[in-house]
Amino acid sequence: MVFPDITVGADMEKRSNGGFLLAAGVVLSLGFSLVAAALLGMYIGSLMDKGSSTRIYTPIGLIIGLIVGFHRSWIIIRSLITKKKK
Repeated sequence: MVFPDITVGADMEKRSNGGFLLAAGVVLSLGFSLVAAALLGMYIGSLMDKGSSTRIYTPIGLIIGLIVGFHRSWIIIRSLITKKKK
């Protein structure tokens, strides 16, 4: 019985430089980082609102969370751009 040569590392890189799974992973990573940061910012802002008489910290937390999420998304995109140039 002859077994095929199954090498996972370098052979897989020769066959495909990305493909569907890489693109899906990037899209999911971008979406998750943006949504998770926004929700975490809102949650922290709502916790801060419980101690105050105004409801100002929830929108501030949302805005800070969105800024953090967009920054994280930019880091992911920038790493992909520099990886493609190499």
